[in-house]
Amino acid sequence: MHGRVEGKTALITGGGSGLGREAAMHLAEEGANIVVSDLNDDTAQATADEINAQRQGAAVAARHDVSSEEDWADVLKTTNSQFGSLHILVNNAGISIHGPIEEVAFETWKQVQEVNVDSVFWGCKLALPYMRESGGGSIINISSTAALYANPMTLSYGVSKASVSYMTKSIALHCAQQRYNIRCNSIHPTFIKTPLLERLADAAGRTVEDVHQSLGDVVPLGEVLEPRDVTFAVIYLASDESKMMTGAELVIDGGLTAGYLPKI
Repeated sequence: MHGRVEGKTALITGGGSGLGREAAMHLAEEGANIVVSDLNDDTAQATADEINAQRQGAAVAARHDVSSEEDWADVLKTTNSQFGSLHILVNNAGISIHGPIEEVAFETWKQVQEVNVDSVFWGCKLALPYMRESGGGSIINISSTAALYANPMTLSYGVSKASVSYMTKSIALHCAQQRYNIRCNSIHPTFIKTPLLERLADAAGRTVEDVHQSLGDVVPLGEVLEPRDVTFAVIYLASDESKMMTGAELVIDGGLTAGYLPKI
């Protein structure tokens, strides 16, 4: 099935690599025009070029510091001037720096909150007028299973993703109350096969396959997520198929947060 977001315009942050790139490519396949934003303008342009190789003029790239109000204003202006509308916002950009409370520097804490939380605040706040002018749309905030259960090593990251989850619900209710026809939902994936896991494997001196197997052993269904396991959810939430979903947490974790699964 194709054309599920035909004629819509989507802005994806962190679209130069990993899950953001896969989301941009998948939305483009389903007919959306794409603005690929990323702090790394080379990777953003590479994603846009790949989309344009399939549908000329369907994508543009923009350098974007998602913690900056000014950058958000510029990227949204670019989106509007290029495509004349904004229907889908995917707040995907984020960072993960691990450590327990006694080891996390306050500067690290602030950095994670600025990139993971402030970016969603500015993106949603500044995008709403554009989305209203476009007749409504869908905001999709990428959270994490780390928002749903605690881990001593993911203090900064987990708190940031829990903040995204709450913010999503608050914005969803605001838009519903104001009858903006704008929905806001969060997606909570577990471990995904992206370059991030490859970097973690390299840092630990392990093979990617070994890391995938170790993490898959933690997941009740026995596997790490493929990117499309998540981007199919993005497509659903971006499309009119989910017109009655707002303020929801869509968990994609192979049963990880359902509870303890003992070995038999």
